[in-house]
Amino acid sequence: MSTPLRFAAPVSKGDRIGIVSLSAPEPAAMPDVFSRGVRALTGLGFRVVVGTHATGRAGYRAGTTDELLDDFHQMIADPSIAAVVCAGGGRNANRLLAGLDLPLIAMNPKLIVGVSDPSLLLNAITARTGLVTLHGPSVMWDFADPDAPSETAEHFTAMLSGRISAARIDAPLTWTRPGFAEGPLIAGCLSSLRCLLGTPWEPRWNGAILAVEDAFKPTDVLDQTFTHLRDCGVLDKIGGLIVGESVGCEATAGITVRAMADELCRDYAWPFAHGLPYGHTPRKYTLPIGATLRMDAAAEHALAFVSPWVAA
Repeated sequence: MSTPLRFAAPVSKGDRIGIVSLSAPEPAAMPDVFSRGVRALTGLGFRVVVGTHATGRAGYRAGTTDELLDDFHQMIADPSIAAVVCAGGGRNANRLLAGLDLPLIAMNPKLIVGVSDPSLLLNAITARTGLVTLHGPSVMWDFADPDAPSETAEHFTAMLSGRISAARIDAPLTWTRPGFAEGPLIAGCLSSLRCLLGTPWEPRWNGAILAVEDAFKPTDVLDQTFTHLRDCGVLDKIGGLIVGESVGCEATAGITVRAMADELCRDYAWPFAHGLPYGHTPRKYTLPIGATLRMDAAAEHALAFVSPWVAA
């Protein structure tokens, strides 16, 4: 049985946004970059609140599991915080899965925004609580980048506010298998989503549109991860697949990520597209995980969200 969707209130300029670190100590390693990102978010009109351990360091993480969970749960429980945005990424956000206070999150729905490694937490939260979460920009990599395309922040603010125009994704897709599909979106970093397989937080794949991307891994490593998803039955259940732009993913023996994915997915019937800019790309769309996405190769807007992602 699927979990009914929950929607957070839309977020407007002047609202308070909480910043948390859920994995790597990137703000501690690059404090000037983090400060620049906070200033950029403030410049968009939001009031920024930095979590107690967001700028901390505990080895290769920003804090202990308890410290990072406390920061996150405090932001969720605080009624003055309208949304929570992750500072950056890392490799160990799955350490937090077992300690997530899912009833607290369900009772205090607010937009949670993350990318890369924290994308596994977003999908776990959506799967277990029904709360629509946002796969979008981070403080460190996007808002802190003085050369970041303006479209990234524009689509982020449009999604937070629930602007209808944000539902149309005008990405220059290329289609391996054109077609039509409609289903709830599951989106994230491929190697991070893999960590949810076989766990109590695994997404419900049936009929979903799956969007995956990754960064700085060669084709043969991503092949292993993609094959694992296939062998766990994920590709038998989904209704459509989108492979986003890869960043720093070098070909292995001349075989590109696209060629690998096309070969691995050749025996399926669902529509299959490449080239969506999200995740690790400088120009990125903010994508509501759990909202219904329509894929239609013949439509003017090949990707469009056809259900709400924030409360009315």
